[in-house]
Amino acid sequence: MAIENTESEFVVLGMMSGTSLDGLDLAVSHFSCDAASDQWESRIDSFCTIPIPTGWKSRIKSLQFCSATDWHQASCEWSSWCAKQVKVAIDLESIDLVVFSGQTVFHRPESGWTGQLGSGAELFAGLGHHVPVVCDLRSLDVSLGGQGAPLVPVADALLYPDYEACLNLGGFANVSYSRATDRSRIAWDIGPCNLVLNDLASRLGHPFDESGQLAAAGNVHQDLWSQWMALPYHFRPPPKSLGGEWIESEFWPVLKSFEKDNASDTHDLLATATAYIASQIRLTVQGKKTLVTGGGVYNTELLELLKGPSGAAITGGHVQVELPESDVIEGKEAHAFGFLGLLRALGKDNVWNSVTGAAVDHMGGALWGNFSKRGA
Repeated sequence: MAIENTESEFVVLGMMSGTSLDGLDLAVSHFSCDAASDQWESRIDSFCTIPIPTGWKSRIKSLQFCSATDWHQASCEWSSWCAKQVKVAIDLESIDLVVFSGQTVFHRPESGWTGQLGSGAELFAGLGHHVPVVCDLRSLDVSLGGQGAPLVPVADALLYPDYEACLNLGGFANVSYSRATDRSRIAWDIGPCNLVLNDLASRLGHPFDESGQLAAAGNVHQDLWSQWMALPYHFRPPPKSLGGEWIESEFWPVLKSFEKDNASDTHDLLATATAYIASQIRLTVQGKKTLVTGGGVYNTELLELLKGPSGAAITGGHVQVELPESDVIEGKEAHAFGFLGLLRALGKDNVWNSVTGAAVDHMGGALWGNFSKRGA
């Protein structure tokens, strides 16, 4: 459905916090659509990351085992905290729409549900109940039989059409690209990324492996690498997605079993995990001109393994890595969620079943407030 105006322009605040809990990303983005061609153009006008306090990080991680009362209390308080950060960092006068990704805590599409911490109603009220808010972008897709993730590929296809593939190196590594046969978009979570690297780096007293230096100082355990490469998830066809539960139930048990029988240096474990991540990515996007974004871009060791030759613990062809400007590297996910929320507010499909496996293309998300009053 094309927008009726000759050209429509919108300023949207996208709010995103990923599974690695690095921070609350705020991207103020400008979107415009030419009605004649139905083509979108976009830019990030400003971007910042608000650090998530240690207390909130611990609380969010503990919610895996919380009561329903604790969940709803945390959801309201998290939304209130987010609203306060926005009011300090962003001038809302120029904002047409706020889009809130929520913080994924549970993700079990195979059981028909997913859970993101965050209340659109609380955020709408906390921001002064003047700027409309879109939230809860995943649940309808899961109810329609989809994976509920990744959602960003719709934005990849419409906002970054010049790249053969888009790769995000966040808590998980995920990819999207168009099929050569019918040009339909497909996407999936390739495997873990910063979530496991950050966890291993914390054993050495570091919040993350800066530039991949810790991994570069280690040696790959070939047997452990082979066991991670053989995890059943990697042999399932897409659409498919991952959550923190998979890390706990499938990934870490392999390491724990390995450590029972082998003396292991953390540098070697980081080297092995980095080689495993790089290999899975290479097998997925080998040879494609790939827009690479996310915090993992700053892991120099990982990027070199993606671009370099294959070896004993590096399989698949090299990746044609294309790095955008820093605001896009860090802010693309928040920018993309802003776009998905805008499509929802405009009454347009923002989830494609070719990506998630849902029964139909659809318009996901709940809208709080009256978007039409903002000139849509």
